[in-house]
Amino acid sequence: MAERPSPARLCFGCGSENPRGLGMRFRLEGDRAVAEFTAPPDLQGYPGHVHGGGVATMLDEAMGWAVYGRGIWAMTARLTMRFRRSAPLGEPLTASGWVTRDRGRFLELRSELRSRRGVLLAEAEGIFVRVSGRQAEELRRLYEGSRP
Repeated sequence: MAERPSPARLCFGCGSENPRGLGMRFRLEGDRAVAEFTAPPDLQGYPGHVHGGGVATMLDEAMGWAVYGRGIWAMTARLTMRFRRSAPLGEPLTASGWVTRDRGRFLELRSELRSRRGVLLAEAEGIFVRVSGRQAEELRRLYEGSRP
């Protein structure tokens, strides 16, 4: 009988066990969470370009990892985006996110999506809200228990 994956590994943006997810892999570089990602054909909007929802996911995920990189459990409360250029399918892209202000319960963040040549394709600002109590403990348990 196959073992069921941890719910933490089913994240649409970064889950290693989600066959329909993006499978983004983040690393911390100073105060930023950074991932290189090549969008597959099933993220297409207009032919040859990433759907706006796919871009939104990449930017949101980068902000989420920036918060997680600080050891904070928080969730997206607001996401505001600006598309600068279309994001190409099948080419390496870089998503990065960072915390700009910690206001206690709320955190302000920014993220960017850039082409392999460093051209800004999209950017976002977000507000994340800290989770606490039982919800934070449950997230900690799930994520720490899912490490390989």
